[in-house]
Formats: sequence, structure tokens, C-alpha cells
Amino acid sequence: MRTGRSERTVPPGAILTRLLTRSPAGPLPLRGGAPGRVPSPSPTAGLGVLAVFGAGWFVLDFVHPVGASVVAWVPVVLSALLGALVCMRTAGRTSLNAAARLFWRWLGTAALIIGLGVACNAYDAVAGPGAPTQRPGPLTTALYLGGVLSALWALLRLPVARRSRRERLTLWLDTGIVMLAAGLFAWAFAVHGSPELAATTGSSLPGLVTIMLGFVAVLTAVKLALAGAGPLNRESLSALGAAALVGATGGALMPLIQSRPDLNAAHVGVPITFLLLAIAAGRQREAEGETVRPPGRGRPFSLLPYAAIAATGGLLLVSTRTAGLETQVIAAGATVITCLVVGRQILAFYDNADLLARLDASMLELRRHERRARSLVQNSSDIIAVTAADGTLSYVSSSVERILGVPADHWLGRPVAHCAHPDDVRLLEGMRRRLMRDPGATATCQVRMRHADGDWRWLELVGANRMDDPGIRGIVSNARDITETRRVQDQLAHQATHDALTGLANRILFNERAASALALARTATDTATATVDGAATATGTAIATATGAVDGAATAIGAVDGAWTRAGMGTGAGDDTGTGAGPGSGARGVALALVDLDDFKTINDRLGHAVGDALLTVVADRLRECVGPDDTVARLGGDEFAVLLRDVSAEEADRIAGRVIVALGTPARAADHDLLVQASIGLVAGEPDTDASELLRRADVAMYAAKEQGKSRYVRYTAEMDARTVEHARLGAELQHALVSGELFLLYQPVVTLPEGELSSVEALVRWRHPERGPVSPAEFIPVAERNGMIVQIGAWVLREACRQMAEWRRRYGAAGPVRMGVNVSPRQLREPSFVQAVTDVLRETGLRPEDLLLEITETAVFDGGPALETVRALHALGVKLALDDFGTGHSSLGLLRTCPVDVLKVDKLFVDGVTGTVENSVIATSLVQIAHALQLQAVAEGVETEAQARRLYQLGYRLAQGFHFAPPLPAEGVGRLLAARAAGLGCDRLDPPALAG
Repeated sequence: MRTGRSERTVPPGAILTRLLTRSPAGPLPLRGGAPGRVPSPSPTAGLGVLAVFGAGWFVLDFVHPVGASVVAWVPVVLSALLGALVCMRTAGRTSLNAAARLFWRWLGTAALIIGLGVACNAYDAVAGPGAPTQRPGPLTTALYLGGVLSALWALLRLPVARRSRRERLTLWLDTGIVMLAAGLFAWAFAVHGSPELAATTGSSLPGLVTIMLGFVAVLTAVKLALAGAGPLNRESLSALGAAALVGATGGALMPLIQSRPDLNAAHVGVPITFLLLAIAAGRQREAEGETVRPPGRGRPFSLLPYAAIAATGGLLLVSTRTAGLETQVIAAGATVITCLVVGRQILAFYDNADLLARLDASMLELRRHERRARSLVQNSSDIIAVTAADGTLSYVSSSVERILGVPADHWLGRPVAHCAHPDDVRLLEGMRRRLMRDPGATATCQVRMRHADGDWRWLELVGANRMDDPGIRGIVSNARDITETRRVQDQLAHQATHDALTGLANRILFNERAASALALARTATDTATATVDGAATATGTAIATATGAVDGAATAIGAVDGAWTRAGMGTGAGDDTGTGAGPGSGARGVALALVDLDDFKTINDRLGHAVGDALLTVVADRLRECVGPDDTVARLGGDEFAVLLRDVSAEEADRIAGRVIVALGTPARAADHDLLVQASIGLVAGEPDTDASELLRRADVAMYAAKEQGKSRYVRYTAEMDARTVEHARLGAELQHALVSGELFLLYQPVVTLPEGELSSVEALVRWRHPERGPVSPAEFIPVAERNGMIVQIGAWVLREACRQMAEWRRRYGAAGPVRMGVNVSPRQLREPSFVQAVTDVLRETGLRPEDLLLEITETAVFDGGPALETVRALHALGVKLALDDFGTGHSSLGLLRTCPVDVLKVDKLFVDGVTGTVENSVIATSLVQIAHALQLQAVAEGVETEAQARRLYQLGYRLAQGFHFAPPLPAEGVGRLLAARAAGLGCDRLDPPALAG
């Protein structure tokens, strides 16, 4: 009774419900019809109207008899003719297959024959013998029978889907059950209902027709539920079954109205039957363009045979209702047992269905895994290979051709190493031996394999010993093409160890090579030391005599020299001026030259970073040209380069450093600019107790020494430099303590007018009184403060203390006080973003006006422009007076006087010293004062020490001067006494000039 593993059955009633919920009167869209066109009336709609009319007339005639009327039969005849028309139109559809068109053609023929029978039946009922009557004539009965046979023939001709032998047997068994049940019902009807129908119609043929219509309905249900719809739409076939059922029901109900010969069941049954027939045909046409959805999973058996069994059981109970009690009990028991067996079988069906579903799912999953594995192996980007115990390949996946360009068949039976790189053959053999020793072991290696085009491809092999697997019996290898990965890794490794701009080694690679060179030299030194010890032992017996002792010492010394030569270590340090090699210059070893470009920041700030980068590239190229192939040139960062020299003597290292100075001193073409670049070089020789970081530190110390000596030179490291560095560090710590503990103080040197010598302003100068060493010169601690950054804190203290003292003098002496207070500002202070605000705060706290403060800056501080120049402009906008200190000794540029907003030029003592000599000696001082007057600036001559200098400066046009000729730097009390004398002697207007003229 099963029709398949997972057959989905749809009850005909449900399908009929869906059909009836459609609009039967709705017109079918015309093929190719234009949108919006009003459709013509549909035959289905007409049949619906006739069915309603026929049913209404039947009810009306049943309630209020009107006698035999032709009106009651007109809808019946028209319904049959319209039904035949609909079937023929459907049969004419060329889009249907041949079997479906033949079915509808036979069904249309059956409808036409039944329509003729209805017309004859109408004549018999209205005008025939004994009219009005329900008895059909012989011709009518023959036509009905012919129409039903035609419909039955159409159903039987429908093709059945191809099935297996077992499925065909199951189908025939289920069909036999249903048809046997239907036969039992037909027999019961023939026994009990047919005589009454024959009495009503006067013939037994209507009963036969009714039975045949019932068989048509049953056959339709069997076809739909068991054999499938075939070429017909399932909903269409369901509507046909409903039509046959309505026709059979109408014939069976005839005995109910035998007392009313003017009425006939055909008045209601025939229009409804042909309406359902039209709906079936319409649904068949509508289903042409629909996508057939595959049936979902439903019941694992067909319900129809069991429904037939249940109906037969019911028929048995009904048939035995008049029998004895014993018969009734047996019949009821048999029916219950049958139902229990059916229920048990249904449960078994569900269990089997679940088992089959799980089995199907497992098989499906297994097939899916097999397909996936096959697809992965065939389409994998990796090579999968199996190597036999003798080292030959027994299997290679097809991806080998995609990776190495050689077909898989070419590899079979060959050893893996036959196309490996010669340098990698031993690696492959070692991997195979390791795997063969340990079953189940895995190993990985990277080798090069030859491509068909002759190039080498890097492959990463991952092998596993599967000799214990009967299905494999070999080493399974997975090879992945890593050529691009290796290229990227090499590129990333190069980028990680090289400078992106110059292509030189970076700090990481430089440290590695320096450490390697020092370690190699240290190893060679240890070996040489052992050799020396052996030589000393061997010559120990000769030490008994003086000659032998001397010879032994000479031998030992020679061995030591040879050891240092082989170790590559220099023993002598060159002089600290870069002019020659020091002691032990003949020994060879490792040396480091640290190269730092002088004033490179100026090029970046004035010409831009693009020009600076181009210059760095030129410098890198020139450094490469100055060294040998075994040496390393690295860019450590910014404008700092390092040159690692191997196996050089001190003289050779000095010559290389000199070559670098000369090479960099040649004008360089960078980004369309001809630039002159200079460098300071720190040179250091490697020693056995130094590492890479210590070597670099010593070179850095020597490089800063070169800068302090005037730049554009090289200086060799000496131990005394470390002592100076330590001293500077100690001095920096003590300076920090001095700032906190109040050891710093200010002196004030007056600036006077010429020729009177009147006090105009004062310049604040910081001094340090050390508790142990006494006074410390500014020339000693100011550079330390500049280097460690303390100059910012000291400068802030000087500014605040000087302004406080200026405010005190103003409060105490009024107009007799200085015109303004001069304070020196370092370049580091000008680069501080908060410096302008700090000046503003000090002026507000002390109550001074901005013009009361004169900030003295150097040309170097603002020559580069940048943030320092912006700070100067902000101070000038605030109203603070600005002076260029030591003008003419730094980066003197007349353009600077135009771009930098200054008010005072302070001419350096270097130019003041020569004003009393020849005209040539005083020309610079003369030019500077003329420039100042032309630019409406004040000029102050610094370092005036004699009366003659003061007189000559006045003659040249100077009206302000300062120096020991007028007064040395004085403490605040000393300046206070001068101001008090000035206020008392001159009514707060003048000071006694001799007091300043000294």
C-alpha cells in the first residue's frame, strides 16, 4: 500500500476547496492580449450562471409545483454543450502534450454525447410517452451510457509514470483494494438502491449508469492518489473526480423525488457536473505557465487504500444491522481487528520512513563528503601526493600541473627528488628518513622544485607516515606553493632591516652586523690568546738566560700582534682632532664612524622635506662610495649615519673618515638645488670588552666632540671624552640642585648712553655660586644646561627674577630707574609653545609694561625660521622689545633684519675691538651702525673696555654701549646704589657720568 518512500498525497477535498475559492467566472487572460482590454465572457462564467439558475428553478418547482416545463431543461442542455465546448478548447491548446490533448478531446466527446442524452431526456420528460415522467427512453439511456464509457476510456488512457517492478506491484495491490471496495459498494447499491431507481425510472440502465459514474469517480481518485496526475494538473484531475461524484450522486438520489414526475435530479446535477468540468479545463489551461513545485515530504503511504478498507468495514457493519447478534459481534470484532492491524501497519510505515530518511540522509551526507573530498583533491591549490616505501610517487593530484606545469602522469613512478633543487635534495632525503623511522610521524620542510618553464618554485611540504594504513601504504604529502609568500617575506625582511628612503641598513640590521663583527673578533682574540699562552709555555725553558728571556718576550709579542690582526681588533686610539692615528695604528680590527650632518634642519625648514630627503639619498650614495664591499653603511635615523668598517687599521679608518669629509664637502645636486653639506664624524675602534651599543655610544660621544670643536671634522674617541661626559652629567645634576636651593643669582650690567655715560638700561646675567667649588663660569654650565634642557627652567627663573627686580627699582627710584631690563633668551626657550604666555604672565605679575622688557636673542636661534621665528613675532606683537645679540658673529644675514621684527642690534665685541685701529678694521662697525640707523634700529656696542673705544664709537654714530669701561656686571645692590646716587644728585633726572666712565 506504499507508493514510495516519501509520497505526498493531497486530499481531493482540499484541492477542490482551492479550486472553488478561485473565481470561476474570472476570465482567462488572452494570449498576447493587451493590458486593460475588456475580456469577452467566459464559458465557465456561463456555466456558473446556468448552475445557479438550475438549482434555483429546482427549489422553486419543488416548493411551488408548476408542472412539466421546458424552462427547467434548457439550462441542463446548455450546460452539457458549454462543457463540451470548454473541453474541446482545452484540447486545442498546442502547449499541452499529446496525451493531455487526447484526454481532453475524449472528455469533450463524452460531454457532447451526454449533452445529446440530456436533450433526449428532456424530450422524454416533457413530450414523450407518459409525460411528465422521470423515465428516460432507450436512446437517452444509451447516450448516457456512451458518454460515461467515453469518460472512463479517457481516464484509462492516461499514461502512468515509469515505476519499478515492486512499485508497480504495490500500485496494483492498492488499486485492487480500492476497486474491490468500490465493487462491494456497487453490489450493495445494486441490491438495495437499484430496484428503487429502476422503479422510479422504469429501467435498470440508469442504475448501471450511476454505478459507472461512481466507478469513474473512484478511478479518478485512484489515479490522483496512487498513480499520480500524469500529464494533467492535480487540481484539474481533482475537479474531474468531483464532477463524476456529483453525477453519480444525482443519479442515486432519483428515488427521493419519485413522487414528483415533473422534477428530475438532472436539473441540478448536470449543470454542477459540467461547471466542475469547466473549472478543471480552466485550471489545466492556467497551469501551462506555472512552475511545477516538487512535492514535499508527506506520508510514507497512500491513505486511499486504508480509506477503502475503513469504508468496507463500515459497509459491513451497516449490512449486518438486521442480522443476528452473533453475526453483528463477529462483524464488529473483525472490523476493529482490521482497524488495529491497519494502525499497526501505519506505525510500522512511519518507523520505516524514519529509518529510511535517516539512511537517505546518511547516504546523502556520505555522497556529499565523497564529492567534497574528490572536489577538494582535484581543485585544491595544493599538491597531494603519496610516496611509496622505495621513494617513488604512487599518486599525485592533478593540481601538480597547475603549480609546476608538468602533468600528473609524468610524476608517477619517479622519485620526488628528480626535479628538486640540487641544494634541497639532502633536505628531502632527510625528511623521508625521519618519517620512515616513526609510523604516524609528521614533518615539514621548504624546498625548491623546477617548473616546466625552467624557473624554481618554493614549495612547503607537510608529510605524514601512513604506512600502517592499508588503503595508502605510503607517505602522504601536501605541497603548497609559497613562492609568492617567500618573495613577500624576503621583501618584508628587507624592509624591516633597511631604510625605506636610502636603501641603507637601518639601526636593527646595523646592530646585528656590529654585534656579529664584534663577536667574531672576540672569538678570534680568544683563539689568539690561547696561542700566545702555548707559545709562552713552549719557550718557558729558554727563560733561564737573558737572551732566551728576550727571545721569548719577542715571540710572545709577535704572537699577540698576530692574534689582534686575525681578530680584527684595533688597540690604539687615534688623536682627538681627526688628523692622524694613535698608538698601535698598525693593528687591524673593527671600527665605527658615526656621521651626523651639520645644520641639516636648516635645509628641511628652508627648502622643504622633499629636498632634504633627496639630499639624504645623495649622502647615502657618497657614503657607499667611500667604503669597501665588506663594510656596512646604515642610516640610524634623521640625518645620522653609521659606517661599520671591518678589518681596518687605525690609519685606514682615519683615511676613510677623511674621504667622507671630503666627499660630503663637495656640492650636491638634490631636487634641482646645489647644496653644500658638511658632517661631524665620531670615530671609534672596537675593543674586546665592548658590545654594539657601547661602540655606538662611544662614537656618539666623539661625534658631539667634533661638533663642539667647530663641526665639519672627525674626532677619534678617547677615554677622556667619557670623563668629560661624566663631568657634564654631574654638573647637570648639581645645576638642578642649584636651581632649587637658590645657588643661582643675577648680576646686572648697565647699558649707557654716549658720550654722557648715563645709565639707560641693564642686562641681567645669571651666575652660579657653588657651595664647594665657588663661582662656576657661565661658559661652563650654560652649555650643559643647553644640552640637557635645563636652560628652559633657568631661563624662566631669570626672566621672573629680572622682571621682579625691575619692578622693585621702578617702585623705589621712579624715573631714575633703568629704561628697560634686558634678558637673554636661549633658542630652546623660543621653541617652547608656552613661552609667549609665560612672558605675559610675568609682566602681569610684576606690573611691568611690555616695552619695559628687552629680550635678547641670537641670530642662530631665528635663522632657521620655524616655531622660533613665530614666537619672536608673537612677542613683538605683544609689545616686548627685541634685540639681536652678538650680531655679526652667527648666521649674519641682512634678510634676517627684514623677516625678524627686532628693535635693537647689539654689535659683538669682536668688531668693537678694532675700531681704534685702521679704517679697514672699523669698517664693519661703521657699516653695522649705518644699517641700524637706516632701519630705524638702536645699535649697542658690546665689550667697550677703553676710553678710546668709547670715543671712537661715538664718532662712528653709536649712542649706546656697555662694557667694563663703564661698569662690570653688578649685583642688584650695586645697581641700586648707582640709581640712588642718580636720583639724589640729579633730581631723578641724571647720573654722574664719571661714575660710569670709570
